[in-house]
Amino acid sequence: MTEKVTYSELVEKKRDMIPGLAKKFLITEEQAEKFLKYAIEDCAKSKYRLNTTENAITGPPEKIEELRKEVEEWTDDEFDQEDFEIIGYCKNI
Repeated sequence: MTEKVTYSELVEKKRDMIPGLAKKFLITEEQAEKFLKYAIEDCAKSKYRLNTTENAITGPPEKIEELRKEVEEWTDDEFDQEDFEIIGYCKNI
């Protein structure tokens, strides 16, 4: 059995982080939203070994729930310049 969660659902839960990320990394809020999506994708792939597509993440329900909880706990301090460079520059933000 697999479960699916969309990036937009997870990004929406952390919408309040977007202005802070934009200011911190000197990017637009649109770019900050993209960065957040890519950070979620990176976490899903590397930490939870979930399957990712352009719009969604799929995998065992318990792993999807762990990912949801982790993302919900993220704060503005979650990412530093090195994270931005690794995730953001690789995706051309």
